[in-house]
Amino acid sequence: MESSLVGNAGAYFVAARLSAMNLICAPTFRNTPNVDLLISDLTGSVTLSLQVKTAVWAMREQGRGNQKKPHHYEWSMSWRSARLNNANLFFALVDLRNFEQLPDVFIVPSAIISEYYKGGDPETWKWPRYHESVENLAPYKNAWDIISRHLGVTMEV
Repeated sequence: MESSLVGNAGAYFVAARLSAMNLICAPTFRNTPNVDLLISDLTGSVTLSLQVKTAVWAMREQGRGNQKKPHHYEWSMSWRSARLNNANLFFALVDLRNFEQLPDVFIVPSAIISEYYKGGDPETWKWPRYHESVENLAPYKNAWDIISRHLGVTMEV
């Protein structure tokens, strides 16, 4: 699948989900560096930005045969994105799960992503993929309430 279409699929899924939760969600259509979606409450008085990273299948397993178990997730990242750290910027890491089920979305503050890459060197780490364990990402999995808490609103489901 073309990578730009994978990205669009993730961004539009996140936008649809947030819109269904009674939030204003405006895609930037690649016109804004570092921001894919602008999110606001219905009054427009509080906002946050989302950078969306999407994988067709982010889950990686470890083991052989019947012993395979979920181990970690992977998303491609750019060094520019990896180093973003802003209290009003979050990442929506989308696992499309190969379109076999509804996607999982991990809502992760940019400070967490930035810390992961702290000290990283683009000369020796050519592909800065975000490669995090299932356990470490569990608190962010489908945690749409992270957005509502940041905006100070009650989200409708």
